Amino acid sequence: MSSLPRTAPTWAILALALAGCSAGSFQPTQGAQAAAHTIVRRAAGLGPTVRPKLNGTIEGFDIDQNGTDGVLANYNSRSLRVSLETFDQTTGKITKVVRKGSSQGAGYVVDGIVANDIGIVKHDRYQVMDPVSGNEITGEWTPPLSFEIIQIAENQSTPKAVMLGYDLGKSSQPTALVVADVAKRTAKTIALDQAIFSTGAIPVIAQNPVTNQALIGASDGGPPTKPTFGLVDLSSGKITVFTGLGQGDVDGIGIDSKTNTACTTTGVDAGVEFYNLKTLTGFEVQLPNSHGSELHSGAGVAVDSIHHLCIIAQPVPGSNTSESAIWIADESGDFLQEITGFDFWFGVWPAINPTKRTGFVENPRPSYDTLTGFSY
Repeated sequence: MSSLPRTAPTWAILALALAGCSAGSFQPTQGAQAAAHTIVRRAAGLGPTVRPKLNGTIEGFDIDQNGTDGVLANYNSRSLRVSLETFDQTTGKITKVVRKGSSQGAGYVVDGIVANDIGIVKHDRYQVMDPVSGNEITGEWTPPLSFEIIQIAENQSTPKAVMLGYDLGKSSQPTALVVADVAKRTAKTIALDQAIFSTGAIPVIAQNPVTNQALIGASDGGPPTKPTFGLVDLSSGKITVFTGLGQGDVDGIGIDSKTNTACTTTGVDAGVEFYNLKTLTGFEVQLPNSHGSELHSGAGVAVDSIHHLCIIAQPVPGSNTSESAIWIADESGDFLQEITGFDFWFGVWPAINPTKRTGFVENPRPSYDTLTGFSY
């Protein structure tokens, strides 16, 4: 663990004014300056390493937050072989090679695990493992439109899953949200404003199953540009748009379903932002040792709603570009732990098991041929 100074917490609170705004649209009164918060040393460390039976690049993975199983897809660019494999979170050992074959057809991609340990896998079409712990593909899932999944919002507590993707049935391939109960094979589509949440804006999503809402964030990535967010009512489809904190793309996003707090990372200013989604207020802090540099920004985010923690992947935490870290922050913006020993790049998202306070991340770059476990 690198040496970091302890700093007293300073606050930067953002009030999103309601007066003078159009209905359903909120704008910040002032942009909050990123603040440095307390860094507290606590023990944390690396966990088991998952090595697929097929040596290659991992093409998506996820873990069951209510069990001990996980699933990954793999691709070997030299042999053109592909596999779908399950593993044990505790030991890191491969449980079963569920499918394997040649990539001359289509490879496997793991899009995620939703409630009741149902895995969603792409192989020509969408297939399901119900459950993942059963170690087999049990059927297919057909989206309500010609839909390509970009991201499934993290939610393993309720059957309603929110998926961000784009419509391949239209030449412009507009982005859209699909709200699905995969087990019951029911789904509906929520259209998105392409002037704000198009593929070019690199949107990301999170879900709060308690409030029945989703949060989508996007930006054009320019240094002076603040992110734009849409708070989505999953029942009515109504989207409330507001301007957020930080600068650049929203690289990571997650929601604590118990406190209704969103945690995001922004890609230009190395910011970590916390939003109260009920009051639409928030503040921003900077990752330690980042100096507001884009190179030291955070990547993917996972949120632990049991312990109210934000787990942040930081590809370059210091001057050594071959060392990466995972930071654990509380919802006051204080950094509690730094876990080192990784080598990943932007685009990486940690998957966590909040009950066990453990997680996994793809590692190391550029091969990404293993999953590295960690505890926090």
